[in-house]
Amino acid sequence: MVSKNQEKAYDVLWDNTTYKAINNYREGKYNEAAELAKLSIDIAKKVYGKDSTKVAISMNNLSLIYDAQGKFAEAESLSINALEIWETNLGPDDPDVATSLNNLAGIYVSRGKYKDAEPLYKRSLEIKQKALGQNHLEIATSYNNLADLYRLEKKFNEAESLYTKAIEIYGHNKDLKNPNIGCTLNNLAEIHKTRGQYDEALKLYKRAFEIWRSAFGPDHPDIATAINNIAGIYYLEGNYGEAEKLYKEVLKIDEKSFGKNHHYNAMTFNNIALVKEGIGQYEDAERYFKEAFQISQSTLGEFHPSLVTFLNNLAGLYRARDRFDEAELFFKKGLIILEKVFGSNSPDVAMAMLNLAEMYESQGRTDEAKRYSESAKSIYKKAFKND
Repeated sequence: MVSKNQEKAYDVLWDNTTYKAINNYREGKYNEAAELAKLSIDIAKKVYGKDSTKVAISMNNLSLIYDAQGKFAEAESLSINALEIWETNLGPDDPDVATSLNNLAGIYVSRGKYKDAEPLYKRSLEIKQKALGQNHLEIATSYNNLADLYRLEKKFNEAESLYTKAIEIYGHNKDLKNPNIGCTLNNLAEIHKTRGQYDEALKLYKRAFEIWRSAFGPDHPDIATAINNIAGIYYLEGNYGEAEKLYKEVLKIDEKSFGKNHHYNAMTFNNIALVKEGIGQYEDAERYFKEAFQISQSTLGEFHPSLVTFLNNLAGLYRARDRFDEAELFFKKGLIILEKVFGSNSPDVAMAMLNLAEMYESQGRTDEAKRYSESAKSIYKKAFKND
């Protein structure tokens, strides 16, 4: 039991601790933010009870921090607990429940659980539309999040439509310098890049960079994201020197924010490896690819779809250097992950099979090449029929 005077003091302490945790999170100071969020949970449980909404708020904050740090299992557990508390206290259609659903969906996306994420994003959007109307900034955020999921699932038309709706809402609210619009512009640029529309993608990436730099300063993790994406366009255009320089800037920012063993660093190592491969520095490329895979596996687990990028890149490097046994090993590891995550009838699985078939064909292993090629064609036929 605490007295009323003590309770007021704890109210102030919880408010201040929560505020500082959020500020540190927004500034990319995740270790400091995590310690403050843990303290706010302890205070909330002591003063308000373990099932209070303030406990849920503090748990939610810590889950977001863990998600940013790559501690996905811990983030998921906290987010589920927070959602249960909010639904019990506020009912299923409260805006805070929508926020919690959105955050849990985001964690599922980080863990590669795309099918689990979609219904949560949709339910969150429906609650917000009912409570806030169609043109609230929160609706723009929800559109962006669902679009991100569709982009990851390669549903590019659906994603582009939702990104465009989000941008329209920002324009309606005359809020075109909001850091969140930087996210939407950046993600829309990803679709243009996938389609080979590099000039349009670069313009959008640079707009995102300017918005984030103005909002956050030069060393925030979002700045690293923007620089990384600009570097990616330079790489695709063959400007390897400029790309490598920018990727190394990204690495410095991310190591400062997250430490050296984070999956963001894995992506940057992978990108540097691609540059090294492009300029013929194959041993350096192999070293960077392996470092990327090891970091990603240790942070994301053995069956995350992001691992397939590194496995395929390693396999491609080995194949180009006639190291076919090693190439086969890594192509097959990627195929196993994709089958586990997306199921055996996924187009991604078919693409992995075609990679193997093409390599076998080049080696004269025609029976194996035919088997994988026919399996891939069967998957594509089913996928197009369903579409």
